[in-house]
Amino acid sequence: MRLKLAIGPDGKVVLPQREAAALGVLDGDPIELHVVKGSFAVVERPQGEEQGFLAGSLRALSAPEVFHFLSTALKTGTLLLSFRPERGPAPGLPDAPEGLRRKAVHFRDGQVAFASSSERADRLGAVLWRNGLVSEADLQRCSRLVQAGRPLGQVLVDEGLLDSGQLYGAMTLQVREIVLNAFLEEEGDFVFVEGQPDERNSVKLPERTRELLLEGMRRREEVERLALEVPDREARVRRTPASAPQLEERERRLLEAVDGARTVRQLVDETQLGLFEGLRVLAGLVRRGLVDPIPPRTPAPDEEVLTVGGPPPKASGPFETYGRIFRLIYQELARVQPHAAQRLDSFFDRLPPAQRSIFQGVRLGSDGDLDVAQVLLNVSSEGGRQGAASRARALEALESFLAFALFEVKNCLGRQEAERVLREVGRMQVGKA
Repeated sequence: MRLKLAIGPDGKVVLPQREAAALGVLDGDPIELHVVKGSFAVVERPQGEEQGFLAGSLRALSAPEVFHFLSTALKTGTLLLSFRPERGPAPGLPDAPEGLRRKAVHFRDGQVAFASSSERADRLGAVLWRNGLVSEADLQRCSRLVQAGRPLGQVLVDEGLLDSGQLYGAMTLQVREIVLNAFLEEEGDFVFVEGQPDERNSVKLPERTRELLLEGMRRREEVERLALEVPDREARVRRTPASAPQLEERERRLLEAVDGARTVRQLVDETQLGLFEGLRVLAGLVRRGLVDPIPPRTPAPDEEVLTVGGPPPKASGPFETYGRIFRLIYQELARVQPHAAQRLDSFFDRLPPAQRSIFQGVRLGSDGDLDVAQVLLNVSSEGGRQGAASRARALEALESFLAFALFEVKNCLGRQEAERVLREVGRMQVGKA
């Protein structure tokens, strides 16, 4: 929707003077308002050609799949994520937008440049404590010295607890943790808005987005295994009468926060352990009999439950897009190459060992069809991978075949024809064809 920005009374789109100045907008300026219902809004000032945006639900397109697309498409812009409970309203979670759990990730040419988060576990102090860089006592003392214009990082440097180089390293670690924690979320909404992000706080991560995706998939797989002990993140946690033996600091911290009223999610927030570390610690306490077993949640009627050996997973969303892309490439190659299918199938005959099981039984059909559902099923059956972790792994494999197929396009077609096909593939990847 297109609006006129009014800085003033209630009942209109209102921005404080400081935020309006930061956006470079004035009273009466035209803006665009992108809304994901119940989650968040993005206000921007159109400049020349309209900036593109992509929005949807994390149930349809998981966080790893969103990151995978933005990375491979070399996108520049800002990804906003808003998360909600996995079932029903979580106690103590407000319905108001300011009470939602939110993350913002800035991309430059497909690479993560910066990230911010509303969650306590993603704050700089929590990240420093979890990684053993600053003690809890020092953080509490320095937090009392924080004031406007003097953030925690500057206080830590002024107090001699970190030098400037260590602070920069801590900020890259914080951005990394924000991104990896986002991969563990199952419910929520996202919107990506193209355009140059604010780069005043940009950092250079030691890993590229692809490496972050692989680490995120590893964490998702571990969290899926932990679901045996912690099957429901919205369940209340209760202590057992058993006496606590000698505990590590993180175990003690979490166990002391268990009061019978807090949920798994609230315990993770209260202790600032982060979702990944918090679930690992809580699962250990359950196994040791210090916390009551956590009952599994009841799946919603429309929720897909994937089990190894069960029905084949649905190849929807980006998987359907890959299928359409491969059919297009085959049809274009078949016009000039009588053995187009054989040329493309040669990719599967020379696979590295790590990919052979992923493409087992997969070949191009006579009309260019590729069984992308079989790729997903192969990954799901390989090592017990399930859910979003298997989807992200399968997408990575399909991307490698796409790179080979586009190589064939550039080799077999004339320059103009090849560029036309590449443009059409790009349009299909962003949902415009």
